[in-house]
Amino acid sequence: MNLPSLLRGRWLPALLATLMAFVALEAGAQLPTKPGKYGRTLIADVVLPPSQIDKIAAFLETVRAANHGAQNSVAFGDTVDWIGDTMVAAPAASPYTMVVSVNGTATAAGDVVTTWKSGWKMDDGSTKQMLMQGLSAFDVKPGQHLTMTAAAPPTRFDRDKSVAPILSLVDVRNATIDHVQVQVWSGLANPGMLDYILAYRYLLIGVVMLAVVLVFRRL
Repeated sequence: MNLPSLLRGRWLPALLATLMAFVALEAGAQLPTKPGKYGRTLIADVVLPPSQIDKIAAFLETVRAANHGAQNSVAFGDTVDWIGDTMVAAPAASPYTMVVSVNGTATAAGDVVTTWKSGWKMDDGSTKQMLMQGLSAFDVKPGQHLTMTAAAPPTRFDRDKSVAPILSLVDVRNATIDHVQVQVWSGLANPGMLDYILAYRYLLIGVVMLAVVLVFRRL
């Protein structure tokens, strides 16, 4: 066996397996607990209890029946809410960022879209919320297990305020919700080298593959 064939037969599969394992590991990683891309200090880290997951399932059944399968309205539809513990938000510790990770199972092939609103419940009982982006998955397979993670836009407070984080589910399309984790971070994000690598992981994979092709052409 010549050298190019040896490389193609042994080295290239091993390289590809390593790269794919790295991407898969990153995709399935738990939310961090140390300073990083979401903020400097972890204020809250909550896994919604099974009772809340049951409420989500019951809510979705009610919404589907009431709307005859149509999507629930973001502006006017009902929601099922989770409200965290009250905390004092201070200007010096701003911004505050809520991070949500949702685990679910696809019910059919196609796209999975979950619609959430996140924000804060103020000490006067009012709420300030906005639509979250990124808690969806596309071109999934039936029964596929999904982990979707997104961060809400950071919030700054101009004075000390007693607030509580609030997360509201509007609708879920083509999935059941199995697990929800909510974190609240304070302070500016401080991305490290690993965050930069993960941000450009697909570009790095492309560069490696191009280098492999060029090497094989010269052998």
